[in-house]
Amino acid sequence: MLGDLPNLFGISWVQLVLIPLAFIVGGTAKGALGFGLPFVTVSIIPLFAPLEIALAVNAVVLPISNFMQFTQSGVIRPTLKRYRLVVFGILVGAPFGAYLLNAMDVHIIELILGIFVMCFVFITLYNPSMQVPPENEKQLGLGVGLSAGVIGTMTTVNGPFFIMYLLGLHVDRKEMLAALGLLFIVSGLCFAAFFSFFGILNVERAILGLVCALFAMAGMRLGDWVVQFIDRDFFRKLVLCGLFILGFNIFLRGLG
Repeated sequence: MLGDLPNLFGISWVQLVLIPLAFIVGGTAKGALGFGLPFVTVSIIPLFAPLEIALAVNAVVLPISNFMQFTQSGVIRPTLKRYRLVVFGILVGAPFGAYLLNAMDVHIIELILGIFVMCFVFITLYNPSMQVPPENEKQLGLGVGLSAGVIGTMTTVNGPFFIMYLLGLHVDRKEMLAALGLLFIVSGLCFAAFFSFFGILNVERAILGLVCALFAMAGMRLGDWVVQFIDRDFFRKLVLCGLFILGFNIFLRGLG
């Protein structure tokens, strides 16, 4: 019976073993930066397995890993209160993104988004004092949630909106990890719902996702341990570096 496992997914034993290992790498990035797990895994897994499997497994792993990140932050209630409008925006925007998915050219959206993200990184590096005005925090938060809900559902990429918003608020690492955990939980559940509806996520892939979640959480612990030895300024630059790579990857996807 064990020998029939790869047949359930239409892949080989080698592919089946490599997929969880990719989530260790992705989890390490997430543990260190608070984001990057889907970016890493969706970049690595298609090198040896179908993209659909990467998307489906991520739809299971993301809510679990982000729940862990959010609940371990120790600032659950303040985070829920401060970012409630962003959450509301995600829930409202996601259905519109699903509706527009078949009506617009996603590659154009990815090109624009990739350029925007890379420009933001350069602007932030040369003007690190740039910030979200306190009086506009709520309005901008709602806009960020709506944009992430729409664009994220269409492209599976919403991290840049959250990260740019949080960098603009100049929050510390603890609050950034808590906020990203919360926002990725909500968006991840939306992805899981839509992937299930479109048949990308089935029972077999959901089980594989649960297994990969364990590997991702092990990687997160490793990344969290490593980043304890990094000061705040370097951490901010590390986040911007990861964000630039993410934006460049989105841009390349748009060209493809």
